[in-house]
Amino acid sequence: MGIFKRVKTIVQSDVHGFLDRVEDPINMVKQYLRDLEEQLDRAAEALTQQLLVERKHAVLIEQTEALLAKRSHQAELAVDRGEDAIAQIALREKLILQERLMQYRSQFESLQQQTVQLKEQILQLKQTYDALQAKKHYLISRVQTAEALKSVNNTLYSFDPRQAVRGFARMEEKVWQLEAEATARKQVQSITGPASAGLPQDKLQDSVLLELDALKRQRQERGAQTAVTNV
Repeated sequence: MGIFKRVKTIVQSDVHGFLDRVEDPINMVKQYLRDLEEQLDRAAEALTQQLLVERKHAVLIEQTEALLAKRSHQAELAVDRGEDAIAQIALREKLILQERLMQYRSQFESLQQQTVQLKEQILQLKQTYDALQAKKHYLISRVQTAEALKSVNNTLYSFDPRQAVRGFARMEEKVWQLEAEATARKQVQSITGPASAGLPQDKLQDSVLLELDALKRQRQERGAQTAVTNV
């Protein structure tokens, strides 16, 4: 294989590979539909021109038939009057008009056949367009489903469950640390806080009051005994 042929093959391969990568299915389907729409528009314009030409030929046939009848009548009148020269002129134009009328009618039949064929082509284009339009939604649905599955697969492929387990373990350990800090702080407050400092003081005060009451009763009893002795 020559070097130029190899280079050509490589270039073609690269170009086709690039086109395969950028050829989006949805965009391509939409473009095909736009192409069909343009063909339908051109076909509609062609049908309009075809019907216009057909109508002109129909009018031309009507006019030629009317003129042919007129020349026939003129020839008959000339013969009745004995005007052979005028009759010959009328008959000559009659023959020419007959030939022309045959051509017009033949052309008109051809135009009608072309109109029928053009309408059939438009109908086929419209059916193809409708079928592709319906298929477009189906393809779009398939593409979206495929892209969703691809995204899920990529996520699953890149997801490492062990990393999540390790992450949960770290979070659990952090929660334990926070709980331990809260418990330690509560215990420290219970030991060093004002409420705990006043607790022994409150118990001592109660003892003091009890001792005071006992002492008062004792003193009252001694006072009563002294008074009895003196009497």
